[in-house]
Amino acid sequence: MLVDANIFLEFLLNQERAKEAVIFLNKILIGNISAYISSFTIDSIILTLYRNKIKIEDMRIFLKKLLRSKGFDIYQLTMKDRFLAFHHLEEYGLDYEDAITLQCALSAGCKEIVSFDSDFDKVKEIKRIEP
Repeated sequence: MLVDANIFLEFLLNQERAKEAVIFLNKILIGNISAYISSFTIDSIILTLYRNKIKIEDMRIFLKKLLRSKGFDIYQLTMKDRFLAFHHLEEYGLDYEDAITLQCALSAGCKEIVSFDSDFDKVKEIKRIEP
């Protein structure tokens, strides 16, 4: 499974579903669940935190937790992934961020995307699940 940015942002920005997001993410951090996060998603999260004026130290803590995680593997986005994502823009009408996230999941061999974003429900190659 690949974890979408919105799962992290629910927790990091203390949004409505933060509690269920943090319970799920903690299971990955301690290694009870294995999952991927893409390098693109990491950058998207950092950019969103920056735009929301979150302290730089809090951003560092986020990155350190990812690095120390027992359950997260980081999928490195490639140029090929970027090109293949255009298919998902056309096929499913996804925005660029979702198309890249989908392509990273497929390239990493994932069968599921963990996301609160129902736009992934129209994708036939992968199943969207919630925490």
